[in-house]
Amino acid sequence: MNNRQILLFSGLAMLSACSEPPGQYKLGLHDAYERLAKGDFNDFKFERHCGILINIASQGQRERAVTWHVTSSGLRMLSFTATLTPVDDKTTKVEVSISREANGREAYDGTQQYPRPAVNQPVRPAIEEKIASLLAGRPYDAKRMAAEYSSDSICTLQRDGREIGLCFSVNDKPGMSANEAWCRK
Repeated sequence: MNNRQILLFSGLAMLSACSEPPGQYKLGLHDAYERLAKGDFNDFKFERHCGILINIASQGQRERAVTWHVTSSGLRMLSFTATLTPVDDKTTKVEVSISREANGREAYDGTQQYPRPAVNQPVRPAIEEKIASLLAGRPYDAKRMAAEYSSDSICTLQRDGREIGLCFSVNDKPGMSANEAWCRK
């Protein structure tokens, strides 16, 4: 091995040792908060929706946390929060929490059935990727998520139905026929 190769491998080893622990970002608290509070969730919404119209609105607690509320037809479907903790002046730790259902489990955790799901589940990996992309200043990338991307067959059915002209709403009644689901103009 020549000196160049040794220097290259040494440099790569040092760089990998400098990476941040999971959930920590080389951003001061103020910058991390601003990126999250001003973040655009349209790419996330398009990639994760289940064929029903959803809206995502953020609400900030100045330099402490940002909460996003996912609604459809005026109903809250889920909320998720990024809580910020300064590690030092240039590093911020971010912890993600997701609202809980009446059964105590995290909303859209990939194990629950929803009559009209709002987002493809499990949703946690997608939320964590979106928050990481905002903090890293890079595009949201669904390919960065775990192999267990989606286990929600109802969501897939609704998305596919939307493409052929069926419209779904969280207010749909169980047992609704296909004739009732056609989009009205």
